[in-house]
Amino acid sequence: MFQIYHSNKLDLQKDLLVQLISRHPLHDPFQPETILVQSPGMAQWLKLELAETLQIAANIDFPLPASFLWSSFTAVLDNVPTRSAFNKEALTWGLMELLPQQLSLPEFAPLQRYLDQDVGQYKLYQLCGKIADIFDQYLVYRPEWIASWEAGDDLPEISRSQPWQPILWRTLQQHILGLGLSHWHRGNMFNGFVAALNAGRFDLSQLPARLFVFGISALPQNFVEALQALGQRIDVHLMVCNPCRYYWGDIVDPKYLARINQRWLAKPGMSVESLTENYHSHGNPLLASMGKLGRDYLHQIQDLGAPEIELFEDNHRLSLLQSVQQDILELDDPSSAGVLEAEQKRLLPGADRSLQLHSTHSPLREVEVLYDQLLAMLDEQSDLSPRDIIIMMPDVAAYAPYIEAVFGNAPTDRYIPFSISDRTLQQESPLLQSFLRLLGLPESRVTVSEVLEILEVPAVLRQFSLDGDRFERICRWIEACQIRWGIDAQQRVNQGLPEFEQNSWRFGLRRMLAGFAMGQSDSLWHGIDPYAEIEGLEAEDLGQLAEFVELLESCCDRLQQEKPVSAWFEVINDILLRAYQPDEQDEILLSQIRQVLEQLQQQLSDSHYQQPLSWAIIRDYLTVELGNSRAGQRFMVGAVNFCTLMPMRSIPFRVVCLLGMNDGVYPRTIPPMGFDLMAEHPRRGDRSRRDDDRYLFLEALLSARQTLYISYVGRSVQDNSPKVPSVLVSELIEYCQQNYRFETGELKQQLLTEHPLQPFSSHYFTSQSTLFSYADEWLPLLRRQGNTEQSFIARPLAAEPLEELELADLLAFARNPVRHFFQRRLKVFFNSSSVELQDEEPFQLDGLTLYQLKQRLLDAAINEQQSQYFERISASGLLPVGIAAELQTRKLRQDCQEMADKIRPHIDQPGRIECQLDIAGVALNGWLTAVHSGGLVRYRAANAKGRDIVQLWLEHLVLSASGYPLQSYFFGLNGRHWFDPLDQGNALDYLQEWLNAYRQGFCEPLPLPADTSWILESKRLEKDEERAVMEAQKCFNIDPYTQMGESRDLYINRVYPDYSALGPRFVALAELLYQPVAQALQQGDREADDE
Repeated sequence: MFQIYHSNKLDLQKDLLVQLISRHPLHDPFQPETILVQSPGMAQWLKLELAETLQIAANIDFPLPASFLWSSFTAVLDNVPTRSAFNKEALTWGLMELLPQQLSLPEFAPLQRYLDQDVGQYKLYQLCGKIADIFDQYLVYRPEWIASWEAGDDLPEISRSQPWQPILWRTLQQHILGLGLSHWHRGNMFNGFVAALNAGRFDLSQLPARLFVFGISALPQNFVEALQALGQRIDVHLMVCNPCRYYWGDIVDPKYLARINQRWLAKPGMSVESLTENYHSHGNPLLASMGKLGRDYLHQIQDLGAPEIELFEDNHRLSLLQSVQQDILELDDPSSAGVLEAEQKRLLPGADRSLQLHSTHSPLREVEVLYDQLLAMLDEQSDLSPRDIIIMMPDVAAYAPYIEAVFGNAPTDRYIPFSISDRTLQQESPLLQSFLRLLGLPESRVTVSEVLEILEVPAVLRQFSLDGDRFERICRWIEACQIRWGIDAQQRVNQGLPEFEQNSWRFGLRRMLAGFAMGQSDSLWHGIDPYAEIEGLEAEDLGQLAEFVELLESCCDRLQQEKPVSAWFEVINDILLRAYQPDEQDEILLSQIRQVLEQLQQQLSDSHYQQPLSWAIIRDYLTVELGNSRAGQRFMVGAVNFCTLMPMRSIPFRVVCLLGMNDGVYPRTIPPMGFDLMAEHPRRGDRSRRDDDRYLFLEALLSARQTLYISYVGRSVQDNSPKVPSVLVSELIEYCQQNYRFETGELKQQLLTEHPLQPFSSHYFTSQSTLFSYADEWLPLLRRQGNTEQSFIARPLAAEPLEELELADLLAFARNPVRHFFQRRLKVFFNSSSVELQDEEPFQLDGLTLYQLKQRLLDAAINEQQSQYFERISASGLLPVGIAAELQTRKLRQDCQEMADKIRPHIDQPGRIECQLDIAGVALNGWLTAVHSGGLVRYRAANAKGRDIVQLWLEHLVLSASGYPLQSYFFGLNGRHWFDPLDQGNALDYLQEWLNAYRQGFCEPLPLPADTSWILESKRLEKDEERAVMEAQKCFNIDPYTQMGESRDLYINRVYPDYSALGPRFVALAELLYQPVAQALQQGDREADDE
């Protein structure tokens, strides 16, 4: 018996399945029920539903269509092999053997041109894989073509554009038969299967006693015919999830019909009447646009002529979602007669939230918004549980990091249990990703980021004993030694690049080893600039790093050679042993790699392929197979489940959420291969990724019982410009707007919620807004933003006795009083020294490097050692390669030499002065260095800033107060600055004011930023108060383009984020402490001397 059941709801089909099993049990209680499903997710859902209804669900098989039919073929037909010689993998290796032998034929000229200059047969392997995939599709969807080709008929009307395909198929078939392998393939097996079933020449006990086909959206035509033939011998119940109770196989998408109209009427003698005879345009536009896959499947079923039973259930029009579902069920289009006036549209209550659209700026914001919306649903509906919610998206891997960040880090009081499915082992495992990166080294640039992604995998860190703080130390060494990319000069040559060693791993490693062996050195050693920061027990870490680099070099060398697969097994196994120290979970993953290699060995053995393989083929094969291996699929585990749209299609949930419904992303479009004859000669029932995605969206719409939640990236994160959603979302919005209206407001505005860029936007936390957030951790920030008068501390800390003070502490305080308060009083240190590793050799010097180079060149020029220093800095890897270094630094070296020439007359034999001052009971002690006969000299290869001037001022005060009536100079790129000798008493008075400020600054963070204070007071001398304030604001606030500004300092920004936060106290302090500095400072240009 072959019986077809139509229903619009999967849970109705489940109830029917329960009744059939309960009322008609199998004769043999030990024989399993067999239920054919389309995915493991469907099997899990059905198993749970049957267990809940029947109290137990046991001894039930849930095979997938392809595996079930192959086992049925094996049971009915003779000599069916366990593995077909015509499966896609076997076809690939057969084509690898045969295709090169055919390239001399004229029919194969296009392929010959494509394979020109193929290296290591890599292009051949890729092409054979594509051809094998096309042939595999022909076996399923065009078996009559294959039969004709095998009979010697090339079907020229079909294969005219690709005449090589019939020839290649026959050659392939003869090759397989010549190896003594079975002639059975999916193209001829269906006919043989149907004939054997009709003849009855087989053991019926090898087939299941009864078969249910449940929840499968579409099957190829020959699959359906095979099931019908099977129904002659056993009971086959085909349960079809049909969204419409009426026949809708002839309805056409109105937009498609419009295109057909235009082409039809362009032909002579054609009329609209003759077109409408072939196309039925009346019907629900959503069903017509999105339902092509189901429509074709319905045609196939109708052509069988089998008995059909209908089981449809109306949707109560209590919400917009249910109304749309009922329109589809009734094949209804309220606006089919024309555009409806407002009063003609169906009225909906204003509080309807059954269909929700959410627009955000990024995938992360999509997940953050979703979390808040789910919390609201769970709060509002006490009977709603996480298992009632499904969240689907086109690409789980793209969203998984955001899901884990938002859902996985939620506080306990608002935690929602969740599970992520549909990720491959490769996507979930950093170990597998690092292994594939190792395999890719021969064509890789071996950049720092690529290598560290391999090294930071826990199993690799354990193997080389570089876990914990040691990894961070290694990163600092790599950055300091200027390692950027490339193993060495030879590896670069192998990739067709210029031969140079600088900035390679070998270059940096030699610097480290030389530095450890020699210690600090002022000269080069055999052209190497030793890096002397590694000492003592750190030598062990250096040795492990050298061993790791040796592993990389070994991979580059050994993977470039062609080898038989047995040799590849040995090489890869050796790499696994050398690279990883696995724990129990890692061991499973490494076993998976070895199993894939064993699988490849078996395939090559079955195909009798004995040619050596290049590393590129091995890498591609492992990448594909590990990418196809699924991690544990946790469906229906009592939590919110994240997955793609495929595994849970049609399964009913109270809340269905769709993420990532972006234009150009969904529905997906995969262009057909240029030699795909099915694309040239399409038929009804051919599979299309785009049509499949459209039907998946329709199924999601119909499976939502209470709420359909859709989100997409609707605004650019760069400029806030609008972005349109998926065309499917637009069609749904358009349909709702044409046919429905709310009591209040425009429908789209009611459906669509646009969310701010940031989760801490004030719109989420104000009573006037419809937006909301459960993330109360943002409230302190918002309160702080709303209260600009709030101080960092409520009141100053208690004063501590100050009896003795080091000059260095006073200078540090003056340069940055806020930082001094955090570090000296609060013992708080903000770590801003994160290592920034680069993947490119320096082409142009960045700002910090340029300044450091200037300063060192200036020091060297003053000491008349600039040429030696330039030689050493070139060997350090800081400069661009080759002549570029000379060109970029020529002007720099000249400027530094000229500046040194101006400084040198003011310096002679430098001396040190010990200072011991008693200032109102405080002992100020310290040393002044670089004091020459003409005075104290300071210089910097940059423009003089406030922090330079105030440090020079304080040192000048100490010098004068100590009884040395000398000048103090600061040389910068913007000229010479100096202070004339001061009276000793005045100097002590000024120092007293700074000591008072120091006492205050030890109790609270003083608003006295050095650069801004100097700008304010120096500009005030020009008698332009408004300009002085404007310049001070410009100096302090962070520029949105350059990101410069004194408030970007981590310490200052924590207390004073902008100029307004400094307040009036800043003005008073700047006037008290910096006005005397501005009045005393003398300035002259670089050409001026003592004129």
